[in-house]
Amino acid sequence: MLTRRCMPPRHWVATAVKFTRPAMPEIQLPDRTLQADEGANLLDCLLENGIALPWSCRAGHCQSCLVQSLDGRIPEAAHAQLSVEQRQSGWLLACQCRIDSAMQIKPYDPSRDGMTARIVSLSHLSGDVLILRLKPERPVRFKAGQHMLLWLANGLCRPYSIASLPSESELAFHVRLHPAGQFSAAIAACQVGDRLSLSPASGHMHYDPDWQDKPLLLLASGTGLAPLQAIARQALLEGNGQPMQIWHWSHGSAESYWGDHLQALKLGSPQLDVHLGDRANLAADLAHLRLVSRRTQALVCGSSAFIEQVRKRLFMAGLAARQIVDEAFLNRRP
Repeated sequence: MLTRRCMPPRHWVATAVKFTRPAMPEIQLPDRTLQADEGANLLDCLLENGIALPWSCRAGHCQSCLVQSLDGRIPEAAHAQLSVEQRQSGWLLACQCRIDSAMQIKPYDPSRDGMTARIVSLSHLSGDVLILRLKPERPVRFKAGQHMLLWLANGLCRPYSIASLPSESELAFHVRLHPAGQFSAAIAACQVGDRLSLSPASGHMHYDPDWQDKPLLLLASGTGLAPLQAIARQALLEGNGQPMQIWHWSHGSAESYWGDHLQALKLGSPQLDVHLGDRANLAADLAHLRLVSRRTQALVCGSSAFIEQVRKRLFMAGLAARQIVDEAFLNRRP
C-alpha cells in the first residue's frame, strides 16, 4: 500500500536581481571629459561628441586623425603605423584605437605641433592640376614618395604626396583642383608668400634601397604620378641601373600634365621607358604590359578602382603580393 506524504505548500518569494553596468572608460581632453563604451573606436567616439578631428581613410594610411596620449596608455595597433619618433612622443591614430581603458589625450594642433611653410610658387598646368611649391621653415625629413598633411589656417587639412626629393630644398605637391573641393579651392586662391602648416611625413609608399638591383614598374593615374615620379628620380639618383618603366594614364587625353618632365627624365636615363595613355584605354594598355623580369618591383598609385584593375593584371603576369606596393587616393573629401 502506497502512502502519499503531504508536503506543506510552497511559497515563492520574488527576489530583485540588480545588474550593475560596468564603468564606462573616461576619455579626458584638455577642455572636457567624455564617457566611452569599452571596445569603441576612439575616432567614432570623438566625432560623435562633436570633437572636430580631421580624418580621411580610416585605415591609418593618411594619418589625419593624430592625437597624443598624455598618460602613456596606447594600444599597440593604435601607433603601429607611426614612426619611431612619433611613437616615442606618444602619438597615436584615433581611427586605429579601440578604447579598453581610461585615456588622457589631446588632438594634434598644427600651430603647436606642426611646421610652418611659405608658398614660393603656384603653377597651373594643363587640365586641372596645380603645382604647389613650399619652403619649410627648417629641413624636413622624408623618403621619396611619402606624403604630408597640409593644414590651412582655418583648420582644414588634406594629405598630399610629396613630389620632390629629400635632397631638394623646396617641397612640391601636385594638387588636383576639384570642382566642389573646399581645400583645393582654398589652395588655388592662395598667394605667393602665404603660409601653411605641415605634419610630419609618413606613408608606406617610398623608395626602398633594397630595390637597387630590381627592375621598377611604376603605374599611375592622374596625380598618382606625384609620388611615383619622385621614386623614379630617387632610384636613378641612387644609381639603380635596372630597367624602369613609368606608365601614366590621364582622364580624357593621352597628354600627361607632367609629360615634358617625364620625357626629359627619359633622355638622361637610357634604362627608363615612359608610356602615356588615356584612362579610357587602361584595359587595352594593361593587356599589352609585359614584365622584363619576375623580380620586378611594382608601385601603383591612383584611385581605388584603378589600383584594383592594375593589381589584377600584375597578379596574372606573375607578380606576388609582396612585389606590389600601392596607395589609393581618396576623392571622398576633396
